[in-house]
Amino acid sequence: MKRFNTLKWLGLSALMITMTACNTQDNSVSVVKDGVVCSNNQAAGMHLVKEGVIKNVGGGVVMSDKSLKAGEEAKSEADDSWLVRVDMGQQPSGGYGLKLLSDKLAIEEQTATFALQWSKPEPGMAQVQMITYPCLYLKVAKGDYTRLAVVDEEGNQKHSLDLP
Repeated sequence: MKRFNTLKWLGLSALMITMTACNTQDNSVSVVKDGVVCSNNQAAGMHLVKEGVIKNVGGGVVMSDKSLKAGEEAKSEADDSWLVRVDMGQQPSGGYGLKLLSDKLAIEEQTATFALQWSKPEPGMAQVQMITYPCLYLKVAKGDYTRLAVVDEEGNQKHSLDLP
């Protein structure tokens, strides 16, 4: 009988832990797509983008700016995340790129922060001689924050964005 009570309490404890975990905020960020030429003449920065842009990045090249205009609602297929594009701006050759360093957001004082590696070609390495506009499309979990910031691998803030 004592063994049954112990098992019952262990089972209830496991259920409560599982239910509690399901109610915690998802602080994840993930890569949807990366690109070398995301748009023409796109300045370096971070932008919320429209839901339909995911379908347009399939070929790796997006020639039109799908950034949200002032006052426009940001929507994603699941209303629990933002679709964000981080641009490096114009680069003189191939070999430049962005890489997500962690799939977790750090949230502090209403600001959610994630880190990217800002890559550039090594001196003396062969690279494609063409102007590129590297970018990264990210799915960012919505949460209890009003600002989104991106930092480099050393923790220096590169861009920030006030959320609607």
